[in-house]
Amino acid sequence: MRTVNVRTLAAALLICLCFGSIHAYGVLLAPVELWLGTSRTVASMGYAIAVAALTAGVYLNGHVEALLGPQLRLAACGILAALGLIIAGGTASTAGLLLGFGLMYGLANGIAYAMSLGIAAGAMPGREAQAMGLATATYGLGAVLCAQLFNAALGHVHVAVILLVLAPLILAVCALGAALVQGDKRSGPYSTKGIPQATPRPLLFLWFSYLLGAFSGLMVLAHAPAIAVWRDGGPTQAGLVSSAVSMGSVAGGYLGGVFAERVPGPRGVALPLLVQAGALASLPLMSGLAPIAAALGLAGLCYGVLIAVVPAEVRRIGGPQAFAQNYGRVFTAWGIAGVAGPVTAGYLYDITLGYGAALAAAAALSLCSCLFIMCVGK
Repeated sequence: MRTVNVRTLAAALLICLCFGSIHAYGVLLAPVELWLGTSRTVASMGYAIAVAALTAGVYLNGHVEALLGPQLRLAACGILAALGLIIAGGTASTAGLLLGFGLMYGLANGIAYAMSLGIAAGAMPGREAQAMGLATATYGLGAVLCAQLFNAALGHVHVAVILLVLAPLILAVCALGAALVQGDKRSGPYSTKGIPQATPRPLLFLWFSYLLGAFSGLMVLAHAPAIAVWRDGGPTQAGLVSSAVSMGSVAGGYLGGVFAERVPGPRGVALPLLVQAGALASLPLMSGLAPIAAALGLAGLCYGVLIAVVPAEVRRIGGPQAFAQNYGRVFTAWGIAGVAGPVTAGYLYDITLGYGAALAAAAALSLCSCLFIMCVGK
């Protein structure tokens, strides 16, 4: 087995850990609303735009990879992200938040995240799926850690200070990452000459499967604390349930990479999706903190497996040279699910005054995702 390039792998994991902070925005939501004197809907738009821009960044990375090496792309990501966070924290305006955090930081985040997967895969030859799973898990871990840090900091500093302090930290991590990958030819850039412009048929099936699987997962995970309160009451359970879901997702990210190597192909993700469907379908029948937290944590783990195994499948189907472009295309499914999934669950709750319909729909979508995943290999 070939040796691991520790420097390059460290660069990828540092990037993921730091840029995972974008998904800790939920902790900042209420303070941002109060600071800007705006509505919860407008404050939420900061993250919605960031998700859309992140998706665009992942897609864009595949088209600039042949033009810019990893050092230049990381430098550009660091500068763009830092400027965006300075605008978001320094202008004290809704426009500054949407432009700086939403558009600029989101776009830089997507490019950096997509880069980190390719860099990690190049650092562990022969264990690429495991490497990408590790990077995915670290990205999720960054969100969990930053949520805790942001929450602790809010007791002492203004929310704007958090955004302003994050800016130089992101810039420093990108500079360090660029230094660590310098001279590593395996991390790019790849030539796009000879790469098919049409999306291979298996990737189309994978795209639709990813859409359904991520949609169902995010429908539930975004509302997990509220689902726990709906089933068993007691708002004090929300923090515990949220932690169970978050850590389940992080663990699933790593296990998904290992699982993709042990069971490559569509079967590797079919079982976790079936388990997810069962967990979601059983939730309306449960009561008590322990089984509810366990079921939601299991759903989080299955979602983590899904988002880790998809890049491994993309690389297996299209090869390493076309990975950035192909993953950019497939990742648009996650972008759609990330925006529409939580909103759909909220809408179903509003019209039914409960989460039963949302859970049933999510379970059905998970089963449909299994069918399309199995079609990938045919």
